[in-house]
Amino acid sequence: MIFNGDLSKYHPADAIMFLSQLNLNGVLSIAEDQRLITLGFDNGFIVDAYSAKGDAKVLQSLIYSGKVTADQVKRIRRIQEETGLSIRSILTQLDLFPLSTVTENLLTGMNEVLLEMFLLDKGGFHFTDTPVEKDGAETKLDACTMALSIAALSDEYRDWLAGIGSLDREISLSESLSASLSTEKKVVLRLIDGCRTLGQVFEKAPFHTATVLEIVREQIEKEVVILSPADAAEIQLQGAAGTDPLFAAYRQAFKKLMSSDDPMKRIETLVNFCKGLYDVVLILTAKEGQVVHCKQMRYSKERGLFQKSTAGQLGRLNREPVFEAVYRSGVGFFGSRFPSELLEKFSGQAESGECALIPMVIKGQVAVFLYVFSAKGFTGISPQQYLELLSWMVTPKKTLPGGEMSKEKEGDPAEAKDEVAAAGGFNAKQLVARINELPPLPTVVTRAMDMLSDPEVDIREVEKVIGNDQSLVTKLIKISNSVLYGGLQRVESLSQALARLGAKTTKNLILTASMKAYFFRNNPGMHTWGQSLWQHAAECGMAARRIAVAVGYEDPEKAFVGGVLHDIGKLVLLLVSGDTYRRIQSLKKRESLCDHEAEKKILKTDHMEIGELLMEKWNMPASAKACVKFHHHVQGAEADPKLVRIIAYANHLSHLHGTPFQWFVFDPEAVSKTMVEDLGMSADVDAKLVEAVITDFQQTDLLE
Repeated sequence: MIFNGDLSKYHPADAIMFLSQLNLNGVLSIAEDQRLITLGFDNGFIVDAYSAKGDAKVLQSLIYSGKVTADQVKRIRRIQEETGLSIRSILTQLDLFPLSTVTENLLTGMNEVLLEMFLLDKGGFHFTDTPVEKDGAETKLDACTMALSIAALSDEYRDWLAGIGSLDREISLSESLSASLSTEKKVVLRLIDGCRTLGQVFEKAPFHTATVLEIVREQIEKEVVILSPADAAEIQLQGAAGTDPLFAAYRQAFKKLMSSDDPMKRIETLVNFCKGLYDVVLILTAKEGQVVHCKQMRYSKERGLFQKSTAGQLGRLNREPVFEAVYRSGVGFFGSRFPSELLEKFSGQAESGECALIPMVIKGQVAVFLYVFSAKGFTGISPQQYLELLSWMVTPKKTLPGGEMSKEKEGDPAEAKDEVAAAGGFNAKQLVARINELPPLPTVVTRAMDMLSDPEVDIREVEKVIGNDQSLVTKLIKISNSVLYGGLQRVESLSQALARLGAKTTKNLILTASMKAYFFRNNPGMHTWGQSLWQHAAECGMAARRIAVAVGYEDPEKAFVGGVLHDIGKLVLLLVSGDTYRRIQSLKKRESLCDHEAEKKILKTDHMEIGELLMEKWNMPASAKACVKFHHHVQGAEADPKLVRIIAYANHLSHLHGTPFQWFVFDPEAVSKTMVEDLGMSADVDAKLVEAVITDFQQTDLLE
């Protein structure tokens, strides 16, 4: 695969997520002047990372943890100088210890390499398809997760560096070390005492830069660490930020709020700002004046982050004077802790402290509030003041319960026209027609599907066709050895895999593999929703097969196909208009709607109608079309109604036990009971089925 470019035009996070989502095996190389960075990918995971800086960090970590002797360090450094090999390759060749015993040390280096890459403003990159040899180290990082976390860290590091001006500033301690400090803090402070500049401390510390940054910033704020005065150039760079980390956090949150109007992202931004500044953070959702959900987050240095979600009839707004005032005015409250039975359930009782209650969403009968509390009072310029400034940016456009907005009416024709325009002005048929612009299924997949449709096909001929695609060969062998399909003997060849899986299962797996390519095209929405859509499709396919067997349906593999395809209309929406899909998801969250309800409001159609048209266009079986069209309205299914009920229950189980979608069902257990009764299953059979389905959901990565 050809994938190259320059980081001045392509953000590192996009490059990493692109390679991860394609589940590629190979090496991404980045060159900037004389600096070389490489990342090794195995099935979309980052399994290795190299740079001279990262290798130095690994060796420092090994020395600090006592994994290598002084003589071994000298030997390693000499080999580095003579060969230019990475420290990981050197350790493998020397065989000093199993690499699995130094996983944490290697991960420290990998994180350092990733941060170094994300801090680059330019540099050419190139991806090479080449297997990454396994060396026994258990270094496997989820690339998408790492891309997001390192991107946030790099922004934080840049902001902090802009505030202090330069790493060349001299540094010193104002007092002796306290015995109560953690080991990591003692190590960093000893380095500060022995180093001349701040940059030397970051370079020599045996910890990841994120850890050093947190310690240095905290100690500067406490005035334990003293920075020498900045020169004129540094002062100019420093500007208003000074050395105040609170202002830097405010500025970062301000920029994020300016760049997004998505309420969920805005809530996330404020929560991140409050992290570490307040003891308790609550996100409360109310519907028709009743608080129905509370997400609770507590931060402490000892335990870190504790999270818990509670749903139910938690309390009424009209019994909480401050809540009701904030709800009616749309303006936040900032001040001393106020009496509240509702809040005491989740934040505990406290006689004093400061808090804030901010309205994030007020739309129709739905309201979302952010509440934060600190048991200790603030003095001087405090988080409260910065949070109040940020709250002005998120004050919702208030919609009264009757649907009348304070400035404009909901459902205004101009507003509806704008939303339709955001979809490109397409109706359902036009949306489906746009799919012609996508590449067709690969030739090998098309040929294999055609052959497997023939019940008399010679499996040896199918093997010849599939054998031309290394990816499919690997995938089929991998899956045939999984707990889903595995036997006593391990499959090692394509012929064994085909014999074990059978023609029907093989056809469905190839179809699934071909569909996945659509989920990871270079589309902005794919990075946010593509993986979740794929995961849900895979879960529904497996659950549908299980249910079909449990209820005695004649063709479980047909149920698998129906489960995989049922939401394909959403894929059309995401591919044709990612912005429209984003609007649908935002509306769904704001008003607690199901997907198809939000789709109807914005597009006057839904993913079921769009999916049905696509099934007709692709000439898919009538059973698949029925699953796509009626999985939310099973009563309307005339063709194969039992299959449609199977798919509906599979969809329900995926939402209940699998993919963490935003899902609005008032009583999911009651819905489950009704669906089980419609399928004629006993409670005992259903309990065993659900247990098996949950186990299957944990294996969906095998289809990636």
